[in-house]
Amino acid sequence: MNKEKKHININFIDFYDSFVPEQSFIYKLLEKHYHIHITDNPDYLFCSVASDDHLTKKDCIKILWTGENQTPDFNLYDYAMGFDYLNYGDRYLRLPFYYLYKQDFELMSCKHQFTETDLKSKKGFCSFVVSNNHASAHRKEFFDLLYAYKPIASGGRYMNNIGKAVDNKLDFTRQYKFAIAFENSSSPGYTTEKLIQAFAAQAIPIYWGDPTITEHFNPKSFINCNDYDSFDEVVAEVRRLDNDDNAYLEVMQTPALNEGEMNVDEMFAKIENFLIAIIEQPLSKAQRYDRTYWGRKYNQKLLRRKLCEEKSIKGVMEKLYRKVFRSVMNGSNKNVFLWNLHKWLMHKMGR
Repeated sequence: MNKEKKHININFIDFYDSFVPEQSFIYKLLEKHYHIHITDNPDYLFCSVASDDHLTKKDCIKILWTGENQTPDFNLYDYAMGFDYLNYGDRYLRLPFYYLYKQDFELMSCKHQFTETDLKSKKGFCSFVVSNNHASAHRKEFFDLLYAYKPIASGGRYMNNIGKAVDNKLDFTRQYKFAIAFENSSSPGYTTEKLIQAFAAQAIPIYWGDPTITEHFNPKSFINCNDYDSFDEVVAEVRRLDNDDNAYLEVMQTPALNEGEMNVDEMFAKIENFLIAIIEQPLSKAQRYDRTYWGRKYNQKLLRRKLCEEKSIKGVMEKLYRKVFRSVMNGSNKNVFLWNLHKWLMHKMGR
């Protein structure tokens, strides 16, 4: 006899504008076990980091998920899923962002089935697909240095040199022997989709970012900038592989993951168990962060700062600009000119 599903009241807050709750991995995992009601008065509030509106919400269990390089503040959230290597009882689950890219992960898992025929089908040297300039200066520094050796095809909105942004990153990257795969910043555990998407396209990733990356990925399967004293040395290694087909094939035919590394299904089972453990507790027992004097004081301090920023002229103008920009971009198919205008205005606003 099937057990009747429990009804739960949830909501999502501080996510990016493109976020659709019903399409999220959180919603899809929960609906396997519960009847879900999205409401403005939730018992469980799933939070991200695109804003800090969660500060105004008090009577709920707050669960953070971040795809950005931000360490969870457990004074504000009961539970969290993120990049950091943390042990915090039942309050935290490490969830590397790349596990959410199931198709890319599966393609990466067989990337080593690469032949001389595949190599001959490559039409170009190296690709670069980036859509924003809010990142470490290392990315542009390396791009310019490698470009001095051979032209790089840049197909993103940032530093585009092919005339327009590509429609399909995987198909574009697949045409080239190498792919620059730099994280926006460097921190232990912070590994996004960039590395596995290069693997999925059967290009050798030139990676910069997570200094612990080889704990999970085979160091012989990609070029890890962390292994070199300078970018000049990295470029020298790229040149060596570019001019030695046997050496190139050896790297390409090496599996991307270390032996025994968790697969997508195993990771999603961990997420599922993490969420169920939270919800199966009585609400009063699921609370973790301090809601008494010091906890309230900490929250109120941040809330006052947020309200002051929102009342400032700069805050009002930025909100208005972002709203107008999004509406224009949605109707212009991400026109490169408008993107450059956006970057200039953001610079003028100090962002």
